[in-house]
Amino acid sequence: MPIVLLLLACLAGSLILSSCKKPALVAPAVPQKPLKFQGLPNVRVRLTSRPVKSAEVYTTGRYRILLDAVQVRQSPGPMKKTLCTRRPGQWILKLRDEGKTDKKQPGLAKKLLGKKLTIIPIDSYVGYGKKIYRGKLNLISAGEKGFHVQNDLDMESYLASVVAKELYANFHPQAYRAQAIAARTYALFELATRGQRRNFDVYDSQKSQVYGGMLAETDKSWKSVRDTHGQVLTYNQTGQDKIFLTQFSACNGGWVNGAEVLRNVKQPIPPQAGGQEDNWGKACPRYTWKPVKIDKQDLFRALAKNYKRIAALGDLKELRVKSKTSYGRPIWLTVVNSKGQAVPVRAEDVRLCLLRSDIPAAKKLYSMNCAIRDLGQAIEFYDGKGFGHGVGMSQWGAEAMARGGLSAEQILNFYYPGSKISLAY
Repeated sequence: MPIVLLLLACLAGSLILSSCKKPALVAPAVPQKPLKFQGLPNVRVRLTSRPVKSAEVYTTGRYRILLDAVQVRQSPGPMKKTLCTRRPGQWILKLRDEGKTDKKQPGLAKKLLGKKLTIIPIDSYVGYGKKIYRGKLNLISAGEKGFHVQNDLDMESYLASVVAKELYANFHPQAYRAQAIAARTYALFELATRGQRRNFDVYDSQKSQVYGGMLAETDKSWKSVRDTHGQVLTYNQTGQDKIFLTQFSACNGGWVNGAEVLRNVKQPIPPQAGGQEDNWGKACPRYTWKPVKIDKQDLFRALAKNYKRIAALGDLKELRVKSKTSYGRPIWLTVVNSKGQAVPVRAEDVRLCLLRSDIPAAKKLYSMNCAIRDLGQAIEFYDGKGFGHGVGMSQWGAEAMARGGLSAEQILNFYYPGSKISLAY
């Protein structure tokens, strides 16, 4: 019987080991039958983190424009850089006649009533800002005058850009292969979870996976994608292979974090449980980092901006560690005010709030794999290790393992123990 692609209902959604021995890992076999996708799936990538009021778009050749899925324009030539704006209920495109070359020619303000504008290049590519994309570009209304820009393209082309953006160009081919499989699994999981609830699947940033469009692709990234075509990680829990959320980061600082540092998980499956000691990523420039001091008032302001319950505290007197992993990484913290009132907050969320703030020192808080102490007027994060959330695969660890002779399958089996490689399409 063919393997069925299922999702774990309980899930939502970077040189030598201390033992001086290579881990006992078994490269999983790849079954010949597909999981669920019979063809090549498309992925919808949101290119705007917030709604925009205007966007400059263009194509490198012929194109069509659809308005709410109905064709309203087809051109025999490329679309020159065109400003698209949104007004209540309509789109305004300042198009120029592609047959004329006069740069001083005024734009034709074409008004189109509708919610979704689609630009489909014909045997060409579509551009937005300074980037060029495969597939098509969707402009989707968001409110009266704003809209989101979205790139819809096939999964493998998407991955060729992601892998190149996520890894350094000189990383080992086996690290590239491991990244391609992990990134494909992550994207397909998002398609089947977030994508079922919203009109897009992934962001183009670290909120999902970093994606840079066609110009980011390299021969090396394409080879890793082609060599692993359709391969994903699955875990067999109830007699069926199930795809799961394969997160990764630059460097975990010595320990693989479990999924609970990012989200509530009652009983994580083995590939997401973490806890493995990992000394492979020591070449990462952020494997260790200097102490970071944050003024308590600045810290309170950063947290209050994102959490109403913390804003209601009025101030921050203490930041206590409420829970941590067996190796000392804080999972939950408690914000305590001058009256003794307290609000819990996830440690990783504290880091993200600080990174989004305008506090200069916060940019050097590379992970929450650190210790915390009170300095009176400030909080110090010290003895820090790693870069990123540290859940799942360490990219610098994968590179070191590959240089040490391990295959992509062995790398993935170390970071996602108990998983195996299966074919999704």
